[in-house]
Amino acid sequence: MFKWDKLSWYASGIFVAGIILGIFNNNFFGLMIVAYLLRPTILAFGKGKRFADERQTNIQFQSGNIALTVVIIAMFIFNLIEQYEGRPGDKYNQIIAIALATKAIVGLIMLRDYKTAGFRSGFFMGLLLSLFTLFSANFEPIGFLIAIPGFLIMLLSYLGLKKPMPISVIFGILGITAGVLRGFFFNGNNLPMSANITTTIIISVPLLATAFFFYKGALAERVSDTEVLES
Repeated sequence: MFKWDKLSWYASGIFVAGIILGIFNNNFFGLMIVAYLLRPTILAFGKGKRFADERQTNIQFQSGNIALTVVIIAMFIFNLIEQYEGRPGDKYNQIIAIALATKAIVGLIMLRDYKTAGFRSGFFMGLLLSLFTLFSANFEPIGFLIAIPGFLIMLLSYLGLKKPMPISVIFGILGITAGVLRGFFFNGNNLPMSANITTTIIISVPLLATAFFFYKGALAERVSDTEVLES
């Protein structure tokens, strides 16, 4: 049973602000979305648990998964329609990629097994990068040479299970370097800014997330070893 609480008042205030803003201009839709997503977003980040019971939290979780699936399917359909009409639908692919990457990274964080999370995020990023390169090169021999960075990322991810701290540093350097290089590359291509930003996010964020996972895994190992020695 839904209960009117402090979050409800906050959401209502934002909603009313959106209506008032809509009287003067058309930039009110964003506030409407914020008002609607306020409660589920706060609950998803583990805050405001006193404002929802287990049943409400479970409903938010299930409805969020269904909504994500519907949005991705809709974007895929819109992409096909725009391609059929002769217009590029890349913007939909970019949003889908960001949404799926976010879901994957958040899911790994919730595992609380950071070394395993680091291995999975790094390994699958390397695998997808290698496959994308090989498909782009039609699996010609030169494609396997270009795909070496992806294979190295997979190998580093495996080594991270044994040596998480040094591998964390390596992934951190790779993530920062990739972001900086993409920043310089912005001015040297004719791609839209959204495509450049999306590519940077898709490349840099998983690398930095993998570095974070291995770093947390290394800290957890040190704490565990300290507890064993003290006992």
